[in-house]
Amino acid sequence: MFENNWKVFYEANAGGGGGGGKADSGQQSANSGQQSQGELTFDAWFEKQDEKVKGLLDGHTRSLKSALDSERGTRKDLEKQVRELASKADKGSAAETQLTALADKMSEADKKVEFFDAAHKVGVTNLKLAYITAVTDDMFDKKGNVDFVKMKTAYPELFGTSKKAPGNAGEGTEGNTNVAADMNARIRRQAGRTS
Repeated sequence: MFENNWKVFYEANAGGGGGGGKADSGQQSANSGQQSQGELTFDAWFEKQDEKVKGLLDGHTRSLKSALDSERGTRKDLEKQVRELASKADKGSAAETQLTALADKMSEADKKVEFFDAAHKVGVTNLKLAYITAVTDDMFDKKGNVDFVKMKTAYPELFGTSKKAPGNAGEGTEGNTNVAADMNARIRRQAGRTS
């Protein structure tokens, strides 16, 4: 009978870890090439597609937008019906109060959704904080639109790209980025092996 006694020893930074070897180094160089070219955006990806793919995506997007517009219209109609019921209820009654509060909640939800949609298009990076700011600073006009130029002037930190945390993989190792190799050596010494 044939018996396999496989022993795998590797050094973390020698390219043999995790079953990688040459294939991993090729993958790493491919990944670093992507990073050096910048982040991949949907618009950049979309422009590189052929007309058939663009047509499929455009059709799918149009159908989603149509469904969204239909849903918004239904919600606005429902809000109107609730307000009509509230006006027909006895003045000052619990029913009138509850129906008015429900209609106000529905209106606020629609206002928030429309704000998020518009804010995303103009490059707001923190939608929830921007909405709270718009409500607090009364930046909505009578139609429910926000002056994003005014918001950007007052709160520029709400716009732009997301920031990456500072640091790198070697931090916390006192300058020694080969911690895994040191750990391997330490384990070998404890086991009584020198190589």
